[in-house]
Amino acid sequence: MPVIALLLGALASISPFLGLLLMQTSCRSLLLRTQGKPLNRALLWLVFPVLLAVFSYRQPDSLVFASDAIFGAGLVTLLYLFTLIKQGKPSVALAQAAILVIAYGAVRSFLFAAQLTAAHDQAITELNKLVPQIMQMAETQNNLALMRLLLPASWTVTQLTALVAGHLIFLHLSGAKSILRDFTLPAYYNLLILAVLPLYFFPQLRGVWINTLLALFVLPLVQGTGVILNWLSRLASNAFVTVLVIALAVFNLILVALLGFADIWLDFRKLRTKGNYA
Repeated sequence: MPVIALLLGALASISPFLGLLLMQTSCRSLLLRTQGKPLNRALLWLVFPVLLAVFSYRQPDSLVFASDAIFGAGLVTLLYLFTLIKQGKPSVALAQAAILVIAYGAVRSFLFAAQLTAAHDQAITELNKLVPQIMQMAETQNNLALMRLLLPASWTVTQLTALVAGHLIFLHLSGAKSILRDFTLPAYYNLLILAVLPLYFFPQLRGVWINTLLALFVLPLVQGTGVILNWLSRLASNAFVTVLVIALAVFNLILVALLGFADIWLDFRKLRTKGNYA
């Protein structure tokens, strides 16, 4: 229904995470109910955020919400849907949508740097009032400095989490089997990671380097989890194994992400040979 699409746009203006997640989930119903023209209905996602941007373009604090809804949720799902229709490969659609999220996240950290920093500082000030003893501890201060450095990545990773969750739900609703065990990315995705690495040698760009690299490794982390699940499924395949592997991934993020990075090119599960693409 058009009303639901409009409401999703309004929701994205309040919570880009929930907006993106539900937009992704609704792609299945759009493909089934819109008689071959899902993009026309999907454009309604942008109506409320665009109106919000028009009426708040002189108020940066409000404009960031409209911008996040448009570029961090609505256009991301539209790109996902468009790529899916044109190429018929969910893995490619996910990769291209993720690239848009990461690119917008980088631009967002520059365009709205003052607003984002002010919001962060206000939150720290409130915490200082609530728990002053804890906030003065050396370990806490180190953690706060790290949080400030990774502020851009915190938003981008959150949106990528919503994107991946919505993608998996979409595949499940479409009847796909073993969606996490068969999760895979197109080979060109690794080239983006390699392209970012030289930024490390420019001290003034190291903030951009670490935040972009963290965001880019979210999808390989999911793929690495899928590789481990695929291997363990030969011994046992149940919900307990899935939970165990996810817990393993959480406590070994770097190793699992590197495993996923390697699998994109080396194809440990031989999915390309089998013709399986999640």
